[in-house]
Amino acid sequence: MTDNTIETTALARLYSLLSECLKHPDEAFYEDISAGRFDAEREQLLSALGLDTEAAPSAEQLPDSQAAFDNQYIALFEALETPYAPPVESPYKEWHEGAGSDGLLGGPPADDMRRKYATLNVSPPAAYQPDHLALLLEYASLLVESGDRDAYATFVDEHLDWLPALRRCVDGAGADAPFYRRTVALVCEAVAAERDRLGVPEPDSATIATMLNRVEQGTAGIDEEKSFRE
Repeated sequence: MTDNTIETTALARLYSLLSECLKHPDEAFYEDISAGRFDAEREQLLSALGLDTEAAPSAEQLPDSQAAFDNQYIALFEALETPYAPPVESPYKEWHEGAGSDGLLGGPPADDMRRKYATLNVSPPAAYQPDHLALLLEYASLLVESGDRDAYATFVDEHLDWLPALRRCVDGAGADAPFYRRTVALVCEAVAAERDRLGVPEPDSATIATMLNRVEQGTAGIDEEKSFRE
């Protein structure tokens, strides 16, 4: 939530747009990007927020089909190729005592997000963990729209502090997924700018290293069968 109505609206919309970028791409989303509609809206929002970045994803980075696009998502984020970069908060954070049936998914961050959704009388979509980055960005968008600066700053501090570790995972991942790599980079840059504006400190290098170590130790426990789309 920035200091004027235009910027507040743009920030909320940017979070929503980036949230859609971090979900499995359907045909409609693929067509929006292919037709240039995504690029146009992204540039408009970045301009309104004064964010100057070369990290933005674009139509130029699309493969030839929606199925191939989804394959890139699976390869980068869901371990079809390794190393990979889980876009879920729990693996980066301190775990419950022992791993549950979901491996390192469904940890304390997921529990907290379930409680937050419950206060809104909504349930997170079954296709995604409650602390999946796509859903965290949707929630951030709601907080920006609410005008509650303190709640928004606390959420950025507590639930988006793992993004530097995610970016490091993406940088070291094996998948060739340029659109999604640059989506993560843009999310990280946008949130870093918000942390600076809100006075919320970035996690230090030791904290990031600990998060990366948790992911390295724990992602083998995330057992999900994946396959390429035909």
